[in-house]
Amino acid sequence: MPTYSFAIQPASWSTFDEHGCVYCTDINHAYRLCRSEPDMMIWGIPNNPKSMPIKWCRPDANSNAVAQLVYGKGL
Repeated sequence: MPTYSFAIQPASWSTFDEHGCVYCTDINHAYRLCRSEPDMMIWGIPNNPKSMPIKWCRPDANSNAVAQLVYGKGL
């Protein structure tokens, strides 16, 4: 069974929907899927099943600029 670290869903959804989101294996997978859909939110999925998912980031020009600054390349 795969382990998911991230999930994506439309940013307009105010809460995490475990049945309506798309699960991703890593942050790069999440960014690749978000490129095809506008205005998405990436959620971090904790390893502890008792913990709640958290809003991680929106894959937009701002987060891409930060990735360029920190990692030397855009996501």
